[in-house]
Amino acid sequence: MGEALRDVVEDPEALVAVATPEPVAGVAPALEDAVHPGVGLRSLVAAKLALAMFLHHFSLGAWIVTLGNYVQAHSGEAGMFSAGFVGIAYSAGPLGGMVAPFVTGLLADHLFATERIMCVLHLCGAAALACAVSADSQAGFYVALIAYFVCFIPSFALVSSMTLHHLADPARDFPIVRAFSTMGWIAGGVFVGWLWPQATGEVIEATAVPMTIAMVGGVVTAAFCLLLPHTPPANRRPAASTGGISLKDTLDLVWRPRFLVLIAIAVLAHAPSQFYYAYGNVYLNWVGMTHPAAKLTLGQVTEVAMMFMLPLVLLRISVKASIVVGMLVWSLRFWMLSAAAGSTGAAQTALLYTAVITHGVAFTLTSIALQLEVDMCAGRKRRATAQGLLAVAMSGMGCFLGAQMAGLAGARLLPAEVHGATAAGWTQFWAIPAWGSAAVVLFTALFLSSGVARRRN
Repeated sequence: MGEALRDVVEDPEALVAVATPEPVAGVAPALEDAVHPGVGLRSLVAAKLALAMFLHHFSLGAWIVTLGNYVQAHSGEAGMFSAGFVGIAYSAGPLGGMVAPFVTGLLADHLFATERIMCVLHLCGAAALACAVSADSQAGFYVALIAYFVCFIPSFALVSSMTLHHLADPARDFPIVRAFSTMGWIAGGVFVGWLWPQATGEVIEATAVPMTIAMVGGVVTAAFCLLLPHTPPANRRPAASTGGISLKDTLDLVWRPRFLVLIAIAVLAHAPSQFYYAYGNVYLNWVGMTHPAAKLTLGQVTEVAMMFMLPLVLLRISVKASIVVGMLVWSLRFWMLSAAAGSTGAAQTALLYTAVITHGVAFTLTSIALQLEVDMCAGRKRRATAQGLLAVAMSGMGCFLGAQMAGLAGARLLPAEVHGATAAGWTQFWAIPAWGSAAVVLFTALFLSSGVARRRN
């Protein structure tokens, strides 16, 4: 009941969900629609949601980590990509996340069932990957990537809001279900980076095969969406009869001071991370690490462990402290990557593996804590819209800013033929996000210390 009362403070309309009304003729169905007791982790519904998370990120993990290798292999005089296109290619994701998650969140809150929107999005994403595989120009390839992420990023915001909707105790159980998404990412990377070479004797990281695998995975995920629990829009009928809220009330969420602070933090926190996502695999190939795509998933292994631990962590520290610690770890990781460029032997190996492993700690303490805090800030009736706006901030604006910076830094400090890069170039390259993350830590600590993030409206 304590969590329900907290939701009421943040969302007055949630009184409908916690009050015990007198029986009134003609409104019983409406009250049933308003009450969502939720399910536990051992239920079939929770198992389906976990599998949906797994399938969703298996497709992405199968190809996004090796995208930099594919671009580099087809760059230069003999290829169709120009120098620095790695960073530009990774900016497709943020562009796709600029508006689409917000729009689909509104649709899910007010018009259409969430699982049906997700099915359509996954089918369209698979079609976009097919276009990317067959593209014969840089422009065509880039447009296909943008189309894919226009579908992918909203679909993940929707599966997150669906999970939060159906779980009885989201603060306790959501990180655990969300961990299956990371497991899917790990499985995709291991499949492409290790299982495929073991089974066929062919290394496919610089080919279009990973994108083809992801395309098939997208079709499978679309079909599975139709088996997910039915999740109708919470506000489809008039507010007076269902306890729902109007579209205007939903849009008013954007101007809540606490929500704006969380969105600003999400933008700033996720910009430096694009350096790692865009160039991490390229860098590990440059230093000569074997099976780099598979080994990068070690970061996701720690991410899964941290997600299982996060409910306990957040009982002891605030979201503010979680975000600050996560960003400190992120900054430290970039310093280790920078130092590894000029190191050799055991020292270099230790720095690289430590940097990869601590990725999961930084990501979970920052990103998953933000998802939970945004959900509590928005309330039940604006859940899909709020998660969509958070996706716009994290996967849209923040990552777009970071991708542009990574592309500019790559074009300036690294050659088109990455094997010709120097240790000095990589050292300077990784120092940029290291200093950026450190600045974000200071900004976050100072900004949240004012108490704005906890101000009630």
